[in-house]
Amino acid sequence: MRSATAILGSPFSGSSSEKIVSLILDRLSPDHWTSTVVDLSEVPADNLLLRSEGPALRQALDKTTEADLIIPASPTYRATYTGLLKVFFDLMPPESLLGSYVLPVQTGGSPHHSLSIEYGMVPMVRSLGGLVLANSIYTWSDHWNEDGSAGEDLVSMIENSVSEVSLLLK
Repeated sequence: MRSATAILGSPFSGSSSEKIVSLILDRLSPDHWTSTVVDLSEVPADNLLLRSEGPALRQALDKTTEADLIIPASPTYRATYTGLLKVFFDLMPPESLLGSYVLPVQTGGSPHHSLSIEYGMVPMVRSLGGLVLANSIYTWSDHWNEDGSAGEDLVSMIENSVSEVSLLLK
């Protein structure tokens, strides 16, 4: 069995990035994958800022560094991923993602920040030794249907990413 850990970097539950993570995890075969979702908004701030130790942070770090596939997901704030996600990754030791595949997911209000994955999240992941998948996902409001469901282009992006994962991690 392979393991996937999604890391939600949004300070709010029910975010678009959380919905995309759910769609990705639903497409991974349950016969071959176990999945965990780490919601950083639920990890105590004092733990993330190293003011105190806590089991929630330790468990989140362990689940992330032990996973075969890591899915960091974040809304775009100030042209990049959230500080919440950055603080979490800053707590990882060098090379802690060595050998792990990473599928970056980022949402935004428009296509204007679509390169923020390449200039922000990808270097962060590579600095920890992670192998970044080619089919990362950046999406904005045009990719969602009026009823809140994923639009055709978003579904296609997700399917391409999951296909890449399936080829690399048989």
